[in-house]
Amino acid sequence: MTAIIREHLETVTAEPETQEDDPLHAYAAGLITREAAIKSTGVRDFAQLLIVLGDAGLTPPRPPQHEIDNEAHLFERIWSSA
Repeated sequence: MTAIIREHLETVTAEPETQEDDPLHAYAAGLITREAAIKSTGVRDFAQLLIVLGDAGLTPPRPPQHEIDNEAHLFERIWSSA
């Protein structure tokens, strides 16, 4: 009986794991870099990381808005010069 109560109390008082503790969730939330996610998950490259993310029902993080804007402006300049 003591062991059951101890196990229950340890479970109740243990620090809850957050999604940030999981490298896949941390990467999807933009909390760690692509390189850190690859290293911590043990996948061989970005392509495999994308597959693992998809299998977990997660998406890669969105780039910062300024990067999206820069790419849109670059595309517009290329398109206009063609």
